[in-house]
Amino acid sequence: MPDRDGAEAAARSRREDASLEARRLADQFLACLNHGIRTPLTGIMGMVDLLVETPLSPEQSEYVETLRLCAGELLEMLNSALDYTALQAGELTLEKAEFNLPEALAAFTAEYRPRAAAKGLSLTCRLDQRLPAVAVGDAHRIRQMLAPLLSNAIKFTHQGGIEVSATLEETAPDSGRLLIRIADTGMGIPEESLETIFEAFRTLEGGLARSRNGLGLGLAIARRLATLMGGEIRVTSQPGRGSTFEVSVPIERPGAEPSDKGETAQPRPAQILLVEDNEVARRVLTHMLRRGGYQVECATGGRQGIEAAAARRYDLILMDIQMPEVDGLAATFAIRELEGYAETPIVAVTANYSEEFKRACQQAGFAEFLAKPVEAEQLLAAVARLLPKRR
Repeated sequence: MPDRDGAEAAARSRREDASLEARRLADQFLACLNHGIRTPLTGIMGMVDLLVETPLSPEQSEYVETLRLCAGELLEMLNSALDYTALQAGELTLEKAEFNLPEALAAFTAEYRPRAAAKGLSLTCRLDQRLPAVAVGDAHRIRQMLAPLLSNAIKFTHQGGIEVSATLEETAPDSGRLLIRIADTGMGIPEESLETIFEAFRTLEGGLARSRNGLGLGLAIARRLATLMGGEIRVTSQPGRGSTFEVSVPIERPGAEPSDKGETAQPRPAQILLVEDNEVARRVLTHMLRRGGYQVECATGGRQGIEAAAARRYDLILMDIQMPEVDGLAATFAIRELEGYAETPIVAVTANYSEEFKRACQQAGFAEFLAKPVEAEQLLAAVARLLPKRR
């Protein structure tokens, strides 16, 4: 009997070890896939953004916009797969920061207006006057939660339009519940499918399933994000008449209005060191920074970055992480030991999208974490925010 118990325990231990190894290999594969796709995608999207600012014929503009949309869809699928994995593992965390709530909701809706207009649909945004001008929450995750709801509303509506509305339900002087409704006049959802649409990799049958794109993760991620925020998503629908998705999440008011509102829109000249081993990414980021009025010098690897920082003083350093020989983490530790660099802002610019890696960067002393592909507006805002005021 003891021998059999011991054999069963050994077999169970081997199964657990095999499961852990399979998970480790899967995580390693996702990390490699993420870096392999995200790095060249940085070059594609960055060059498209720069190309838009050059003189283009109407036909060329149409081609460039198609490139932008395709690259954006690829990035969205990549992010969805990684975020779903993080949510499933309980590794995704929320960040709290002040943001302009009405402006964020209006900008979010405006981003989708060209898609609606291309189908002859109206897209309106109605915001309650009681919404606080400044709220505290995770603006990025709120947008990510709403994106599949609005995207699907446009995708499955063929006439009429979509309305995005938002109001605030007061629960305390410094907090409340943000209620956002996305209503469409589309094809609607059968009652028996109202819950299954939130399951991962599930699509509706018939024409709706055949017209879907992507991985089928958008609504699953949206519901999980709502739950993570302490909220919920409800849906009502009538086939042939349309659907209404209602999002309810808690929101906080700041203790005081920020005094430096709008400062990020005014970048100041500074000396920036860019440490990046990928030639295309280096070229794109350099163009973005120089267009923002900054002076940029480049290093092609971690060792070269350390040598450049030792040779002269920079106001800010942009550091890629995954580089041969000396990676970004090791280079940052070395630069921090140099005279005058203890407080210099160092920004991690990397294709590693995981929350765990983001925390590792924070612990290593990085002032900011930017995930590739980096948009010009995002990059310049981060740089301007971190740089000391220059007179």
